[in-house]
Amino acid sequence: MKLEMKNILVTGGSGFLGGYLLYKLTALGYKPTAIKRTSSNLTFIKKIFSKKKQTKLFNNIKWVDCDLHDIVNLKKNINENDIVFHCAGCVSFNKNDVHRIYKTNYIGTKNLINICLEKSILKFCHVSSIATMANNNKIINENNWFSQSNENKHYAISKHFGEMEVWRGFAEGLKGFIVNPSLIIGPEDTTSLFGKMIPIIKKSTFFFPNGGTGFVDVRDVANILIKLSEKNVNHLRYIINSENLSFKKVLYLFATKTNGIKPRFRINNTVIKFFILINILINPYNKLSLNMIDFFKSNSKYSNDKIKKELDYKFISVEQSIIDILSI
Repeated sequence: MKLEMKNILVTGGSGFLGGYLLYKLTALGYKPTAIKRTSSNLTFIKKIFSKKKQTKLFNNIKWVDCDLHDIVNLKKNINENDIVFHCAGCVSFNKNDVHRIYKTNYIGTKNLINICLEKSILKFCHVSSIATMANNNKIINENNWFSQSNENKHYAISKHFGEMEVWRGFAEGLKGFIVNPSLIIGPEDTTSLFGKMIPIIKKSTFFFPNGGTGFVDVRDVANILIKLSEKNVNHLRYIINSENLSFKKVLYLFATKTNGIKPRFRINNTVIKFFILINILINPYNKLSLNMIDFFKSNSKYSNDKIKKELDYKFISVEQSIIDILSI
């Protein structure tokens, strides 16, 4: 199934993934509708188009100021036969953002599902997270379902609740699929956890945190979303992951590409905690949180076998992503 002649709606269009998805859609000739908050800044997404020397394509996007909790406005913009790409989400480890995390990732998704069911849309393409998958200290695949525990943080729980709303929608007749990307990286990223770390990483460091995770380029996630939407894929979820790398390896790649200092000394969690506490004391409004310690000490590995088999897909390597990041 191709997307021609279909109304395409993208949530989170002003965000990192949403911006690249909109570029890919317009480059393919589509004229999507993108919803955004009134306060959203479009500088980032305009930069994507200008870097590609495709500024005219930006005008093919219909922007609508609409919150995920504005039911009336959402209903006006979600029509029968729409394909909805739900990219909007709140990623934060800050305890001050707890209410916003649940409001966006859970309640916002619930609102969308209810309206999409009412409007009988064609397909709902949901962007979840690897945070919704249980870590069994083995290679994690799509069968590793969420496990409630004291270790789960608010972000993971909120994304799990949102994903459960999507599964409810599927059970009630909605068509679509779920993708669970690993840590999304790529050019122009300045807002994500990884993006905020890049200026520090570029300065080079002898130190590296223990642990590692899966990484995937934002351009791959956008491509895969479109490719899956064009297939007769329903009620399935896919891990979207390019490579599993240690944080030491990622820092080493950055150092190699910048002729910087190679990481040599592992930094333990106590030192990371001290660093975060000092930064919180100096600037209580920064985005650092003690919950980030769990991220740095984890060493999760994710399988991409299912999506590679489904699409015969070849991922951009993390090394190439870093090269492209540094070329900006």
